[in-house]
Amino acid sequence: MSQEIEHTPAASRLLMLIGTVQGALLCWLWQAAEYTVWPATSPMWLGALLWLAFAVPGAWYLSAQSGMGRRQWGGLMLAVVIIYGLLGVYAGWVSDPLETVASSRGWGRVANGPGQVLGALVALFVLVPLVAGWRQGRWDYHHLFELAWRNGMLLASVFAVTLLFWAVLMAGAMLMDSIGLDFLKRLIREPVFIFPVTGIVVGSVFAQGLARVGLLGGLRRYWLGLNSWLLPLLLVFGVFWVLALPMTGLDTLFATGSAAFFLLWFAVLAVNFINCAWQEGTQAPPYPRWLALAISVAWLSLPVVVTVAGVALSMRIHQYGWTEDRIWALFVWLLITVYALGYSLSWFRRGGWMRSIGPTNITVAVVGLITLGLLLSPVMDPRRLAVADQVARLLDGRVSTESFDFYYLRHRSDRWGLMALAALSAQQGNARLTDIATRARQTLAASSAASSDVLSAEDVRRQITVLHGPGGASVLPDDLVAHLQEKGDSWETVYCLSPQHQCAIWLVDLNDDGADEAVVLVRYAANAIPESWLLARDDTGWRRAGSFGRHMGYDRWRQHIEAGELVPAAPVWPDLLTGEQRLPLVNQDTP
Repeated sequence: MSQEIEHTPAASRLLMLIGTVQGALLCWLWQAAEYTVWPATSPMWLGALLWLAFAVPGAWYLSAQSGMGRRQWGGLMLAVVIIYGLLGVYAGWVSDPLETVASSRGWGRVANGPGQVLGALVALFVLVPLVAGWRQGRWDYHHLFELAWRNGMLLASVFAVTLLFWAVLMAGAMLMDSIGLDFLKRLIREPVFIFPVTGIVVGSVFAQGLARVGLLGGLRRYWLGLNSWLLPLLLVFGVFWVLALPMTGLDTLFATGSAAFFLLWFAVLAVNFINCAWQEGTQAPPYPRWLALAISVAWLSLPVVVTVAGVALSMRIHQYGWTEDRIWALFVWLLITVYALGYSLSWFRRGGWMRSIGPTNITVAVVGLITLGLLLSPVMDPRRLAVADQVARLLDGRVSTESFDFYYLRHRSDRWGLMALAALSAQQGNARLTDIATRARQTLAASSAASSDVLSAEDVRRQITVLHGPGGASVLPDDLVAHLQEKGDSWETVYCLSPQHQCAIWLVDLNDDGADEAVVLVRYAANAIPESWLLARDDTGWRRAGSFGRHMGYDRWRQHIEAGELVPAAPVWPDLLTGEQRLPLVNQDTP
């Protein structure tokens, strides 16, 4: 017996009920996280319930009227409960312990990173058609195609209508508020309204879409038909790019720093457009015979494009190591490469135009689903892999201590980053390892992005580079070191000692009073233009006297200081003074 929802009012009410229950559950979890009550006090429970609250209704919606038997549908739902429940438990574990993980309010602890969330949604979208399309020991591509595109159109409709619904509510709230009636504006901001009402809207749109599957099919055919005619234009660019490559070389492309992104984006468009033209492969291509043949030939440019994209990606990995973004980029590159090579095999298959598209799509879906499962799990979690690689690069000297991103470990890689920081804080040995351990302890102890409360005077002197010209001072005064240790001072001072910034100080007498001032330079990365400001002494100690802005790179600062080429200069135009108020001329034009 098929697991289908008939086009009846009862079926619509069922989907609306599912949406309402989902909204109520999400509201409860949100409030629990806001007020720190169970299950928010147990991150693994919170993670499991949150992921299930999204995955189970989503699987129900996407598998409705899919033609699956009860046993097949039940197996799908059981698999979703087990897999996504475990993924939620892992998301909660990664975010624990609560007292040390920097997290946002609400679900920030257990929602996991954006890559993981997007990957989980894509996996669910791919899983349902694969299960529904498995018939008599093989995949029915026609059924896979129909169900995947139906669900895609449904999701687009749900997203668009939900946005319009909230646009209407906000417009009505603003209209009422314009005459002093603010009850609606206050109501639509309450979680107890937001989640259940949105759930009802989502369930209602799914129900209406499932009742009009024929209309969705017509819209799909119209959309795919339009997109298919962009394929010849796109492949013309691909062919010319490949032909021009021997003459232009790759230096200009690689100099952009985003070569892999550009090339993969081009390949994604090509895969999309050729699928729009091929659809399920049972009809003739939408092109004249000569153009269809030309497209088959032009497609051979795609393996070249993805090969160069792979080279560009490997170069970035070799230069800067693994990051979460590069791991996800490698995943995308792997799938696009299978697409490009698989479709090219059509030259060796008989039976019609681009016959290898169908088998390749199934292969990519299966490989992609398995790989996604590994990336969402502890086995290949991009955060764990990125942290391990970056820490290894730091310890073996490929990354300098000054340029290493301790902030990423503390705030953006959850438990894996905290575990790495704990290990780094215990490093002992030479001066470099001691510096690493100091910065790691400082980062762990910090309640914000910048903190100097755990640094000793020796640590401060070690972390700051002293720049000096001919005859200049090369040692920081004790009172300046003490000033920099004061956490309650201005943010610029604390900013200087943040573990993820590089700080340098130039001691120089700028006003000929016989005492040195301190020009402070702080940059986030080695190639960044530093912030610069002036610290001066008065009767109460050191204070911030002003800023020099961001006008010159660090290397130029250093070169000019060491050569004695930076000298004080009087302003071209004086300030204005009225009583005790000074009016400086800002952004003055100098000759």
